Amino acid sequence: MVSISAMSALNTMDFAAQMRGFQASDDARQKLFADMLEKYTILLEEHSTLNNDYASEREIRRSYQHSVIQMQREVAETRRELEDHSFVLALIDGDGVIFQDALLRAAGSDGGSEAASRLQHAIRDHITTLYGNSGNWPIMVQIYVSLDKLANKLASVGLVDKPSALRTFAQGFSLNQSLFSIVDVGHGKERADHKIKEMLRTFSDNPTCRHIIFGGCHDAGYLLNLDQYKHHAHKAARITLLESTPAWRGFAELPNFRRMRFDNVFRNTELPEYGYTVPRPYAPIQPNISAPMQPPAPASVQPIARTMTNPTPPPGFANPPSGFPSTALSFPASNSPRDTPTISSPATTASSLAVTNPTPEPTDSSSWAAVGQKNGVPTSEKISIAPKPKSKSNKKWAYYNEEEQRLDEPLPPKDKAACEAIEARMKRSGKNLCNQWHLNNGKCANGAKCHFQHEPKLTPAGLTALLYKSRSLACKDRYCQNVDCYLGHQCSFERDQNWCPFPDSCNLRHTHGMDKVKATRWDENGEVEEL
Repeated sequence: MVSISAMSALNTMDFAAQMRGFQASDDARQKLFADMLEKYTILLEEHSTLNNDYASEREIRRSYQHSVIQMQREVAETRRELEDHSFVLALIDGDGVIFQDALLRAAGSDGGSEAASRLQHAIRDHITTLYGNSGNWPIMVQIYVSLDKLANKLASVGLVDKPSALRTFAQGFSLNQSLFSIVDVGHGKERADHKIKEMLRTFSDNPTCRHIIFGGCHDAGYLLNLDQYKHHAHKAARITLLESTPAWRGFAELPNFRRMRFDNVFRNTELPEYGYTVPRPYAPIQPNISAPMQPPAPASVQPIARTMTNPTPPPGFANPPSGFPSTALSFPASNSPRDTPTISSPATTASSLAVTNPTPEPTDSSSWAAVGQKNGVPTSEKISIAPKPKSKSNKKWAYYNEEEQRLDEPLPPKDKAACEAIEARMKRSGKNLCNQWHLNNGKCANGAKCHFQHEPKLTPAGLTALLYKSRSLACKDRYCQNVDCYLGHQCSFERDQNWCPFPDSCNLRHTHGMDKVKATRWDENGEVEEL
């Protein structure tokens, strides 16, 4: 029989084992609870983070949607403005693209107005074929031309009555359409080319310029500017090459460009070469219809007097164009030196004529060409009332090369003492001499407000020395037409000795290498002579 003490020991052990079991169970439960609490805490943090992220994403999405809506509105507005401000641009070199003869011959500004209407309809029809009814954009036409040069050419071949008629034509052209302009680029080669090339570069990338009509296929100088677009199909398709006279071969080889002719607006043949240089203007005198024609003088006699008569018309003209000058020589009756005709001054009066050579007053059956005859027989002295021409030795000239760039005439040798006197004078006063006042007959645009020295005037040697200094400053216009311009247009070192000792610092280094051969010269009246 188990004793009570033994049973007590067994119960104690069982209790301890059970307690340990309970303890282990409690520890496991506690650990499970702690793990669950930790995971819950992590889940709460992740939930909070996700909730914040969601709120942020929602805000971003709403902001994005708002931005998209705003941008869609801006794009729609931009498209509307683009469509409202779109236009078609026509760039035409008027030196080679010439209007139809009938338009040029039309009276007054009617020819220019009709030319603008025809050109507007021709361009509108062409754009409609390319873009349909959506291409109803305004048309801007810019024609760049040396107006005076073209006017003289047209007058010489009889397409206009007188040079000023072309300016009237241009006014009528510009007034007919508000966006049409004929721009006078003045005298100088490639001025129209420069403007057209720059306009082409500017508007070829302009989205509001939907299409360009390029009228310069007569000049191969434009090929390089168009060559950059030939592999860009979209840009090339936006340019139409306008052909008038036969285009250079290079233009026909350009891919992706459209081509068009407006034969009802522009000539398809070049202007005739005759009469490119327009003769000098004159004041016509009534021809002598009563006096018999005198025989020509021998070749050894150089007649001086000239009277103006009706000219022999140039080939192809029944009558000479208005303003076309003509001269008929008046020959002396003999080879005697005293019989050489004389030219009277315009200021000669009737009384002075009567003293030296009494003649009857002209009647209905006579003319001023008969003055100097006695009883119908020519005397040894002849009198002309034609204005005395200015001596060529006193006339001022501006010289140009084949490219119509201004050339400078060499100056007379400068006096060393005069140069030193000028330098000393400027050093004493602390001010330079006024080139404009000293070299322009005492005329200065700034007057009393001028910051440079005026009085006292320079001696002739001093003026020459000052002119040397002013010639070292470059004129801004390489095609300068001011005959009295005292600035430099050509490096004197390079002109006189074919090299410049200051190649990098010379104020006229841009003229180094220019053509130095004189081709033409212009006087102060704008009259040109071929050399």
